[in-house]
Amino acid sequence: MQRAVVLLNEKGVAFDVTYIDLKHKPQWFLRISPLGKVPALRVGQTVLFESAAICEYLDEVHPPSLHPAEPLQRAVNRGWFAAADKLFGSLHRLTRATAAVDYEQARQKVRELLLRLEEPLPEEEGPFFNGTNFALVDAAFAPAFMRIALLENLQPMGLLEQMPRVRRWSEALLARESVTKSVVPEFADLLHDQLAAAGSILARQP
Repeated sequence: MQRAVVLLNEKGVAFDVTYIDLKHKPQWFLRISPLGKVPALRVGQTVLFESAAICEYLDEVHPPSLHPAEPLQRAVNRGWFAAADKLFGSLHRLTRATAAVDYEQARQKVRELLLRLEEPLPEEEGPFFNGTNFALVDAAFAPAFMRIALLENLQPMGLLEQMPRVRRWSEALLARESVTKSVVPEFADLLHDQLAAAGSILARQP
């Protein structure tokens, strides 16, 4: 959901967000979401699901596009947009780890995925994935970097160590207004509460 909010903020499009309890999904949501998953976007009587499809739709109907104009680079961006899902999956496992061995395995997997991002990022021009212009792929990764920053504040894990390009990219995204305004003000507290409820190692005092 946050990706779509970042995108809508970038384009200056008015929208409404309805938050639901994922552990007790309301019946009205289950009726409109084919897979019972978030995010879901309601446009008139049509409901879209899956983050990538929602973002692609929003980008197409609210020009100018945030995809690169050149077809090959656009395809590269779409591939990395999909890779962001793997990073989210590994972050989820990291936040749910209750045993030291599971925590370390998840931490190493997150670092491995982040290291793969170092090479395709611009070496000098930056600060975004394609250089100076914010793109859809940037919106895809911004929520992950927000969570990484918050988790590092709880317990330093060195997830971005020895990754100067990834760190620069993360800092640029987290400083962008469309990203900072993509979550509720109490987001950090809510994340900590979720970690504590799950018994996560990250919620324990170091």
